[in-house]
Amino acid sequence: MNSSINGLVSLYAAIFLLAGNGYFAKGIFIDVFDITAYRSILAALALFLFLAIKRQKIRLLSPSHYPLSIGLGLLLGIHWVTFFYSMRISTVALGMTVLYTYPIITVFLEKLFFNKAIRLYDIVVAIAVLLGVGLMATAGDGLEGGNIEGVLVGLLSALCFAARNVTQQRYMRGYPAYLTIFYQVLVIGVIFLPFVEVGAVELLQQPSNDLTKLVLLGIVFTALPHSLLANSLRTISAKSVALIGCLQPVIGTLIAFVMINDQPSLQVIIGAAIVLVGAVSETLKPQRVA
Repeated sequence: MNSSINGLVSLYAAIFLLAGNGYFAKGIFIDVFDITAYRSILAALALFLFLAIKRQKIRLLSPSHYPLSIGLGLLLGIHWVTFFYSMRISTVALGMTVLYTYPIITVFLEKLFFNKAIRLYDIVVAIAVLLGVGLMATAGDGLEGGNIEGVLVGLLSALCFAARNVTQQRYMRGYPAYLTIFYQVLVIGVIFLPFVEVGAVELLQQPSNDLTKLVLLGIVFTALPHSLLANSLRTISAKSVALIGCLQPVIGTLIAFVMINDQPSLQVIIGAAIVLVGAVSETLKPQRVA
């Protein structure tokens, strides 16, 4: 029970930080691809410093875990890039809605690769949560401008995120969460950095406000929440993590209301209520890792 509570606390802390992600990323002058590279490098540096302070060995227990970590990093990096790209070629509403198919994808991936039983309850809650997110995302501007390419790229993003969570839980939960995330963000940074358009020297010449946002994004809103999310996967099933994680747009809406007095519409409130019911049901009875 204590391990489940610890996992839930980590998960809710991660969701809260990830919900505020966009407020710090917004306004940074560089391209999304460059942001992904630099946030990953900054996150890796922060985690390396943390590991050094704790005198934590960074060597993995099995040689097979190194290529596995590279694969997990690639999945996370592709998820980040495709998520933002899907919103650019279609709409933010479409990108948000399609991303939150990942709880349903998670249920089927667990069945396909690890032969976990599919419960009707899981499918019903996942569909209800997706409906709630859809109502929130389509309020106002709706899905105008959406297209097939945006849907396909968004589904790829959701698939990568679900696959990364399920695989990490299956093979890497014996490690401290911050160690596994260190390898993943390091992989993203090393692979993406050679292709950035804005070099490090040019980046340092930009306004300090942009650099501050980038540092906050890399450390506080990448290294920390993803470590917390990985920690929750050590004790709570990937399916429960996915369903509760759908609270992110709800918390994002609440943050917008508190910080900039952005009044949510009735449709957004109804959608948020549906998501909240699904998340609360998983919080009260989270499925633990077998």
